[in-house]
Amino acid sequence: MLTTKSETELALARADVYRFLSMAFVYPDKDRLATLHELASDMDSSISLLPYDMKEEYQAFTSLIETVDVTALQPDFTEMFLTRMFCPSSETTYGKNSFNQPNILGDISGFYKAFGFVMKDDAGVSFDQITVELEFMSFLELKIAYALDQAMEENIDICLSAERRFLEQHIGKWTGVFGENLAARANEAYYRNLGLLLSKFMGSELKFFGIEVDSRIKELPKSDYEGPVDCPQQTGTEMDEPLPLH
Repeated sequence: MLTTKSETELALARADVYRFLSMAFVYPDKDRLATLHELASDMDSSISLLPYDMKEEYQAFTSLIETVDVTALQPDFTEMFLTRMFCPSSETTYGKNSFNQPNILGDISGFYKAFGFVMKDDAGVSFDQITVELEFMSFLELKIAYALDQAMEENIDICLSAERRFLEQHIGKWTGVFGENLAARANEAYYRNLGLLLSKFMGSELKFFGIEVDSRIKELPKSDYEGPVDCPQQTGTEMDEPLPLH
């Protein structure tokens, strides 16, 4: 397999975008928004490297980071993802996955363990949460970039195969619909634009790799969005860091 500097740079650009998106879905506070703004200031080159038409969605979202009112974001986050769950942020909520949750979580865990991606014991989130799956893809892209840079042919093949399978079997199957639901249901423009950015990026990734996801995974039945639901997490539940690693 011929490896080039541009391929390594492309893997690093993907890692940047996945990590940026992961951070954007963490419970918002002033410090995290400041970190996200700092990441965004260095992201232009990564966005430009990717062969995707997503600059408009990226700029629409990042233009809001510095000026957004965090006190307005927090209740929207809580309503979307925790209490009323208008837009559930976990893979096993979508399609028929809820009927096969243990097997799906076990499969995701297998991916994480195989590549040394270890969640903190106190992370407070499940393996299939949007923040964790995005962070795993960033982590995997960094491994791909290193393997490309070092011309480690076997590692390149292993990592690329895993990337494709995780896109096809997990993150690529539900995040597009999740993003569209978020864009349609969020009160704050910040989350609406984040949903559009996520959908555009994930759709572009699938197209680039020639992957077609199961079209049966559509938005949740309407009844799942109506009325408050019991949630084991407290309103203020947060991840300590966007990177769920030891």
